[in-house]
Amino acid sequence: LDWWQADRFCEQRFAQLLFEPQDSEQGSFSKLLQAHHIRGSVWLKERDSVLPQTKRRRGHTVPVLVFRDKTDTKYVKVLSDFPALPAVTACAHLQWDTRTQEIATIFSYAVPAFINEFQLRGCVDEEGFVRFALIVHGHHSPYLPVFRADGQWHHFCVTWQQENGTWAIYADGKRRASASGLCSVGPSAPQAILGKGTFIIGQDQDSLGGTFRAKESFSGNITDLHVWQKVLSTEQIEKVRSCWVLEQDLVFGWSSNALEVESTVQAVTTQLLCPGPVEECRVLEVGSGGFSYASCLQALPFICHYSKDAYWQLKRAQLESSHSLASCVNSLAVRTVIPDSVFTTGVQDMNLSVALDVLDILATVLREGEVPVLEPSDLLEVLQILKQVSHMEIQEGDELEMLEQLGQYFLEIAELILEEQNTGTWSSISQVMVSPV
Repeated sequence: LDWWQADRFCEQRFAQLLFEPQDSEQGSFSKLLQAHHIRGSVWLKERDSVLPQTKRRRGHTVPVLVFRDKTDTKYVKVLSDFPALPAVTACAHLQWDTRTQEIATIFSYAVPAFINEFQLRGCVDEEGFVRFALIVHGHHSPYLPVFRADGQWHHFCVTWQQENGTWAIYADGKRRASASGLCSVGPSAPQAILGKGTFIIGQDQDSLGGTFRAKESFSGNITDLHVWQKVLSTEQIEKVRSCWVLEQDLVFGWSSNALEVESTVQAVTTQLLCPGPVEECRVLEVGSGGFSYASCLQALPFICHYSKDAYWQLKRAQLESSHSLASCVNSLAVRTVIPDSVFTTGVQDMNLSVALDVLDILATVLREGEVPVLEPSDLLEVLQILKQVSHMEIQEGDELEMLEQLGQYFLEIAELILEEQNTGTWSSISQVMVSPV
């Protein structure tokens, strides 16, 4: 999981993400992890520091090129001088026209000696996936699925390097395809992508800078295209997807002033919602026992830590539970809302509709006194649900009326479990409550 998900996973189980071990603990701790076949990096929580959860998405206003329909006239020329490229990365945000399944040229780079010097093409398969193929020196990768043709914005990056002709395609932060051998063969091979070429967005060049064909043209929207003269790392690609501009080795940066736009191509301004900003979080390097930092959005292993007293209170609450609250709630919901163990969580994929339904049922059971005496496990189960709801991300389009109703249920449940008659029950899980609940 990423750092935020790992921290939340532990918190919902009344634990904490593992704190940075003391110097005296590092060696023995690394050996313990290796004995459990845990290698590489493990997420840590820094002592005496709180890493607030940043806003996971942010607005990014950019000029967008709109290619309506497939034609042999619409094109955009990049007004930049391209050097020879022993390695290259090209990234952009793309909105695919769902009306067409034919092959489309997203961009083409041609040089006098070779028209198909560097090119990205796509098409839609029968299962509704957009497939990309990369062309370098006229050598063509297979068409491979990268994202769904759903009319939404998607971020992509393609990379290639001269050494072994190694290439990769990324979409929405994940590597979708990679291989080697995409290069010329012969005594002078492999060669760099030649410089001083013509870069065209939206068309395949059958002659240098022209001779376009409608059936191979692009239909859809494209923005935020950047080209670097190196292969970006996975972490750098994640930063680019988060709408950061990496200036080092940048050959072309997205700008209306650096584009020659054919008159029928519409240029509009829109706001993209980008993941980020990118934060770096503390990790333990299991092999060396040292510490470093990694992008918080990376998926890494982690360990949840319990204090001894809190753990035994949780175990006691679990062992002595009659599961009466869970039975009532699960029976009304006709599914498992509250699991058998407080060390797990019941509701997966919480959204506004699911949260409303769960809190409505829980409020009804508590309000009507169907469980006359709340046990320690009951309080813990209610807290788990409230925490899941509080961590739920609100989506665009969620109705205000439903959100207000959710808030009312939340406050009502909180009031019901904090009634004076539950004071003794709360004291029996006092060590659990010491942790940030």
